[in-house]
Amino acid sequence: MRCPRCGRQTIVGHVTIRWLQAKGSLLPERGYYCTACGHAFDEMIPQRGDFAFQSVRVDSMSDALRRLQENGDVVVVRHKGGVREVLY
Repeated sequence: MRCPRCGRQTIVGHVTIRWLQAKGSLLPERGYYCTACGHAFDEMIPQRGDFAFQSVRVDSMSDALRRLQENGDVVVVRHKGGVREVLY
């Protein structure tokens, strides 16, 4: 993978790039970091031919999401903290 800013292949993935104060608790926001230029970014831009998942946080499981998961079109993940995320 290459950095979108400098173009070098010095990307470190799944690191904490900032902390958000929400509801009285600190929630880490994960992302990518280029060690060459020091640029942090939230999403990795998929290169041509690479396979990548996209994710969206949802509040609750709806009937439509349940049907899509049963058909294998999406995957709904519930994290330990109660946050639900849809992977597609």
